[in-house]
Amino acid sequence: MIWQHDKVLILASKSQARQNLLKEAGLAFASIPASIDERAVNLRHRHEAVADQALMLARTKALAVSVLYPDQWVIGSDQMLDCEGEVLHQVGNRLDAMAQLQALNGRLHRLTSALCLVFAGRVEAELHDVATLQMRYWSTGDFKRYLDEVGETVFGSVGCYHIEAEGARLFGRIEGSRSTIMGMPMDPLLVLLQQKGLIGR
Repeated sequence: MIWQHDKVLILASKSQARQNLLKEAGLAFASIPASIDERAVNLRHRHEAVADQALMLARTKALAVSVLYPDQWVIGSDQMLDCEGEVLHQVGNRLDAMAQLQALNGRLHRLTSALCLVFAGRVEAELHDVATLQMRYWSTGDFKRYLDEVGETVFGSVGCYHIEAEGARLFGRIEGSRSTIMGMPMDPLLVLLQQKGLIGR
């Protein structure tokens, strides 16, 4: 894809997965993480629908970066995990990652990935997509071996797994797009950017 605007595209995230998705699409961009307290935003909106929470976080990130770069296009994105009515959040250590995987063991969960496109402090568009996954039943030893293989990289994933490579074998059922599972629904994003005249067809 060729970016057709004279302003730089900014991804308001440090997520390596989201950066990889944009790179795979051939888009040039700058990664500038938003400086916000995500947990505080989550707490304020915890009683809202999961999709609304994801959209709120994506919007908050994009607007926070747009304040600093008002003449650039900014994409904010966020992902929420809902396991049978319980919302799970990112963790930062192996012990909690193990607990997260065990909480998902054999169960169905939904990943809602949202994004918000902002220019000059104004929301130009928002969208979200949902993927449904069911993890196979795994033993504690299986999860330990998986975490040994992938290391701390899974801490950046809300489910503490990657759908790529070794992570694919964790699941018996996957419904939804790869990019939605990885944190940013690319197909609708590319359509949106085309509609805005920001990329070529």
